[in-house]
Amino acid sequence: MYSVVIIEDSTLLRQGMILTFDWHGLSCEVVGDADNGLDGLSIIRELKPDIVITDIRMPAVDGLEMIEKLREEGSKAFFILISAYNEFEFAQRAIRFGVTEFLVKPFANADLVRALECAATQVEEQRRLEDLHDRVERMEQDKLTAFGSYVPEEGGIKAKYVQMAVTYIEENYAQNIGVSQVADFLSMSEGHLSKVFKEVCGCTVGDYIIKHRVAEACRRLVRVGARVNEVAQEVGYNDQRYFSVVFKRTMGMTPHEFRSKYRTQEGKE
Repeated sequence: MYSVVIIEDSTLLRQGMILTFDWHGLSCEVVGDADNGLDGLSIIRELKPDIVITDIRMPAVDGLEMIEKLREEGSKAFFILISAYNEFEFAQRAIRFGVTEFLVKPFANADLVRALECAATQVEEQRRLEDLHDRVERMEQDKLTAFGSYVPEEGGIKAKYVQMAVTYIEENYAQNIGVSQVADFLSMSEGHLSKVFKEVCGCTVGDYIIKHRVAEACRRLVRVGARVNEVAQEVGYNDQRYFSVVFKRTMGMTPHEFRSKYRTQEGKE
C-alpha cells in the first residue's frame, strides 16, 4: 500500500479526488490533505507519505517552495505536480527538485491513474534499493559481531578460536577455502570448529564465508568498469554461474541487477 498526501487549495478539486477516485484499486491510501503549502509541510513531515500530489499556486507557501524545503530536509516522497497551462514554465523548475509527474488542469481520472502508476513504480524501486543497502549493512554488522564484539573476557578459548577463524577467512576468502581449510589452520576437527563457531556467532563457517564474499562482491560491483566474472574470481568463485546463484540467493537479485540499480541510485544522489 502506498500512502498519499494531497495539497490543493481548491476544496472542490481536493475533495473530488479524495472521495471519487478509486485509490484502493491502485493500492493507494490518502492519509492526509491540506489547502496550502505551509500546512502541507507540517503534514508531510509528520506522516512521511510515499507520494505527494500538490498544486503549484497556493496560499502561504506555494507547491515549488514546499517541495524545495522538503528536499533540503531529505524527504524521499515522490511528487506529482498539478499545474495550469499558463504555469507550465513554473512546472519546469520542479524537475530539479525531483518532480517527474505532472497533471495539467483540467485532468481526467485516466491522467491521475497514469501519474500514480509511475510514482508507485518509483516508490517500489526506492524500497528495493533501501532493502539492498540494509542487507549489505546487516552483513557488515554480522562480520563485526563475529570478529570480536561478541565475547566478554571470560569467553575463553572458544572466543579466541572463533576470532582466529574469522581473521583467517577475511584474509583468505578469495582462495578456495571452506570449513576444512579453516579447521586445518586452527588444528581443530571440522566438527568441533563448526560447533564452536555456530555457538559463538550464530551461523555456520560456510555461511560466514558466503556473507563475507557477497559483501566484498557488492563493493566491487559498483566500481566503474567492474565485470561480473572478474568480481566473481576476486571473491573466490571461479564459476561465474555459481557465483550468480549464491549472490541472488543472498541479495535477492543477480550481480548484474545489483550493479545496475546501485549505480542508478548513486547517480541520483
